[in-house]
Amino acid sequence: MNDRDDRSQLDAGYRLGAETPEEAADFAEVATELALAVEPVEPPTSLKAGIMAQLGSTRQVTADANREAEAEAPDAQQAPDAVGSAQTRARSRWFTRPVAIVLAAAAAILLFVGGVFVGSALSGHNSFEAQQAASLAQINAAPDVQHATSAVAGGGKATLVWSGEIGKSALVTTGLPELPSDKTYELWYMRGDQAIPAGTMVPSGSGATWRVLDGTMSAGDAVGVTVEPKGGSEKPTTQPIVAIQS
Repeated sequence: MNDRDDRSQLDAGYRLGAETPEEAADFAEVATELALAVEPVEPPTSLKAGIMAQLGSTRQVTADANREAEAEAPDAQQAPDAVGSAQTRARSRWFTRPVAIVLAAAAAILLFVGGVFVGSALSGHNSFEAQQAASLAQINAAPDVQHATSAVAGGGKATLVWSGEIGKSALVTTGLPELPSDKTYELWYMRGDQAIPAGTMVPSGSGATWRVLDGTMSAGDAVGVTVEPKGGSEKPTTQPIVAIQS
């Protein structure tokens, strides 16, 4: 990848609401993972036109606008409350109805099933990848969407994205170490003394991995990840490498 490609990737990350070059690279990588999650199939022209019309009527925050907003932010010592509020809003931009990331998920579905995505992928009758992309877009579009990030023991970081209103959550990880072929990462809803299995995931070669959890999230649940035998376990057999409270 040349300097121009690197710059384009960072710009894409900033458009998703990133505040730092590292975040910009992470956001762009996740968007790429969404777009590449399924086999490309050319959608009909009418469907493209509809998406472009929706884009034309939707205001998007540009990388330049993000930088200008940062430059105009008040000094932290002069107005700590205002700065804290601004930082909170900035961190939430990627997760609160982010046009680019939702369109990336929608594009993944569109590319996979062409013009019949509304009746198939979104109703659960298509591929696992399409269902996952649709669920992630639904979580991100929820009015009460929240997120929390934590370091992962052994390397990498994990971000939990969830909506209590729809009872769904997703885990987005970067830099997760690869495991031997007889091991897998398993996700759990940690509810009181219970550990409820919520699916497994295998890190991608690029280092960015995301997974919408199986089952329904309840208020107060934490999400944990353990290393388990291939295929997963009924109960955790190792200590969590990360646990994030919702």
